[in-house]
Amino acid sequence: MILVISSSTRERSALTALGESAGWVVSGAESLHEARRTLRRQATRALVARHTLADGYADHLARDLAAVPGDRRPRLIVLASPGTSAADEARLVTLGADCVLRDPVRSEVLLAYLARYLSRGETGPRPPATAAARLSFAGGDLHSDDRTLRLRGRTRTLTPREASLAESLAARPGEVVTYETLFGEVLGRRFRGDTSNLRVLLGKLAASCSAVGGDLRAWVEVIPKSGYRLHSRRRRRPAA
Repeated sequence: MILVISSSTRERSALTALGESAGWVVSGAESLHEARRTLRRQATRALVARHTLADGYADHLARDLAAVPGDRRPRLIVLASPGTSAADEARLVTLGADCVLRDPVRSEVLLAYLARYLSRGETGPRPPATAAARLSFAGGDLHSDDRTLRLRGRTRTLTPREASLAESLAARPGEVVTYETLFGEVLGRRFRGDTSNLRVLLGKLAASCSAVGGDLRAWVEVIPKSGYRLHSRRRRRPAA
């Protein structure tokens, strides 16, 4: 898989479509946070990252990848602005970037680099996740290591996708987590306007919470046409 990382929806969509036109599996991430979550969950062979992101820089990704053994490390292509200095470009390469392309990026050149990197074999399993093993979720504790939700002395093992949805929300308490982000992190594909699969998954997660005595609807708010928000405090349960 190729992971495109850009905080610009237009650029992310364009680069994703470009990779898909070449017959590759491509996923998108809108932030450094989302990219790291995706890398922990999916084997990735190449990253195409905009240098400046909403919550950081591609420098941080380069440092992360430097700790991955060479036979498992994804290739990193950084997209930089025209004003990027030679010193900054050299620094990115020193940190671990395999290639730095300045705007305007030519699609033929980008595809050539990707084809070259992807021809070098499959990327092996990802190293163990380093995220916090326990997160507060809907009045209980979500344990990422064994996908369990614990509340009032009761335990429920979540499915991988239920756990992924819960983690995505628990990692951003009080924030609206967009459908685009949730589809990328939880379902591993682009959001194309249909939220039915995510609604079904939310219903399953609500049932799992109910099994341990929790009430997910009192914690998770559905924001029309936007996404979901996990509140840090229990809300009055909305009317059915």
